[in-house]
Amino acid sequence: MSIYKSFEEAKNGTKIPVFLSGKTMESRYNPQRDAENLFNTINSDLKFFVITGIGSGVFIELLNQKIPDAKIIAFEQTKEDIDFLLQSDILKKLNSNPLITLTDLSNLESVLTQNYLPAKYGNLQIIEQRGWINENQDKIVEINNLLKKTLGVISADYSVQAHFGKIWNSNILNNCKLAEQYSLYSFSDDKTAIINKTAVIVAAGPSLDRTLNILSDIKDREKYFIISTDTAGQSLLKKNIVPDVIVSIDGQSVSYNHFLHNKNNQPSGPSADPSAPVYAFDLCANASAARHILEAGNKVMYFCSGHPLSSAINESNKNCLPFLFSGAGTVTITCVDLAVQSAFKNILILGADFSYHKGKSYASGTYLDTLYNQSSTKLKETEQTYSKLMFRTELQEVSKEIKTTQILDAYRISLEKYLLSKNITFTKENDIYKLECKAPVTDLTKGLFTPAITNFSLKTFINKLKTLETQEIEIILLPYIAWLRNNENYKNKTYEEFVKLALDSIVSYNI
Repeated sequence: MSIYKSFEEAKNGTKIPVFLSGKTMESRYNPQRDAENLFNTINSDLKFFVITGIGSGVFIELLNQKIPDAKIIAFEQTKEDIDFLLQSDILKKLNSNPLITLTDLSNLESVLTQNYLPAKYGNLQIIEQRGWINENQDKIVEINNLLKKTLGVISADYSVQAHFGKIWNSNILNNCKLAEQYSLYSFSDDKTAIINKTAVIVAAGPSLDRTLNILSDIKDREKYFIISTDTAGQSLLKKNIVPDVIVSIDGQSVSYNHFLHNKNNQPSGPSADPSAPVYAFDLCANASAARHILEAGNKVMYFCSGHPLSSAINESNKNCLPFLFSGAGTVTITCVDLAVQSAFKNILILGADFSYHKGKSYASGTYLDTLYNQSSTKLKETEQTYSKLMFRTELQEVSKEIKTTQILDAYRISLEKYLLSKNITFTKENDIYKLECKAPVTDLTKGLFTPAITNFSLKTFINKLKTLETQEIEIILLPYIAWLRNNENYKNKTYEEFVKLALDSIVSYNI
């Protein structure tokens, strides 16, 4: 049921809607004058606005006239309200404008997520139409919570892009160069030997020290196909447990430390053991680490995990690289998705704690042990450094011995939502996730079994990039634009200048 009952004409002839209460959202005398007054309170330099209430559309029309390139989202409580208001000629015209979106509360979150791109628009402003706010007091808390939650998620994603945008760009381009130069690996010739094993995903949570014993019996090793996160990989190798695959999505330079040693704790070489792990790198992952592994003679496979630039490059190469899901940004989910796409029916996950146990941040044997032990002194012991790491963000108590954070819990939720979306049943007992994939095996050309590529070409993509429409180019470049927008040296540049700088960073790349 709509909150509106009819239209009436204001004194100046404007058609305005009437609430069920008999009140009107806009002035019965001169709605345009009130719209001008409201416009004078906003920041006219902004390019994105969210408006509470649609009403007659007079204010939306004015805002569009004054800032014609601004994106506007205006919402009502229900679709019935919008359907009623669209009887107005003003709103019919506004609704056909691609820069204006009229939506209801049930769709507001998805509309905002799809349309508000901070890298493109910068900050947004929420504009409250006072008459609508007064009429909908019972919904204001719900609306404010929805806006806070949605904009919080968008802001967090933008912060990551602003921090990593340049690093990702550089890694993607350099990893593509490596993909051109080296032969990449595929397990496609080993399907029969692999597919009936149990896939074991190994993350680096502190519980791994207690659960790793299931892999320690050499007699049982052939039962398992081990897919390790990069952080856990070194810990396994130090215990003489050789993963089949080590996966990395981290673009930071510190991730290079994960790949410094092989299972004998010595640098790898051209005559590396053929049983050594295959290293699976996201195109966004640290390119120096990938180069180190390739130059040492080890086997590497590349994949994409959703960055628009790497996805576009992969598309220009006929999607020859597998696409793996990374959820909220944790490599554990990427490892799980690799196993799922490879059609393993039974999957175990070790060390996926998404929390701190008894003050421990990670399992023993990770590169952090080496790093922190080297800097340990009588006045600053390793335990203090781990504590500093653990307390860098606010802790939430799960139990007396277990603490988590908002980010870690988001990783857990992301993993479990992923499993539910794939119709994968799971239990967690004694810190081990046990997964059962019920979907039948229909395609063994994905995941591990994606055919190896021999003619990957960055130049093909760069040539294609020069022919794309502006809107297509923008989407590809948004993470790098986020970094530019957040950089003090570029803060006074226009969005068009950001796009040109980002495009130049790719097109002028030395190929």
